[in-house]
Amino acid sequence: MTLEGKFLATAVVVSLLSLAFTPKNKRLELQFIILFVQFPTWILGLSAVELGLLEYPARELATVNRTSFIFEYMVLPVLCVHVNNYYPWQAARLVKAMYFTGISLLITGIEVFLEQYTLLIKYSGWQWYWTFISITLVFWLNQKMVKWFFKRR
Repeated sequence: MTLEGKFLATAVVVSLLSLAFTPKNKRLELQFIILFVQFPTWILGLSAVELGLLEYPARELATVNRTSFIFEYMVLPVLCVHVNNYYPWQAARLVKAMYFTGISLLITGIEVFLEQYTLLIKYSGWQWYWTFISITLVFWLNQKMVKWFFKRR
């Protein structure tokens, strides 16, 4: 198995196992978040690939889709579940902004590392800050939808 294959397999296993740590009273939210987040990530990811801004040289389902299926349909939605589970709902706006910023920077840093040292992703016109903006946007949309759908104050 290649290095890229190991990364992808690890991402799947860690994502699935991490869902076991979701509290039972948040299982409905888990399902809602996973289904909701797949929509904007599909649009953003497919748009970036079709515009030639990103490439995924080593990817799963290569004959079906040119995007990273595991990241867009599993890893990011599962991350959104955990971001939502630990979201500081009662905190000040600055704390909430720092929460999203910190997590988005961490994910962006991981992507930049993978872009430089693996064949999982290659930038061709894309910049790291677009990843940061798009992930922050997905987190924000997710938080707003959860707040609205579950009537949180």
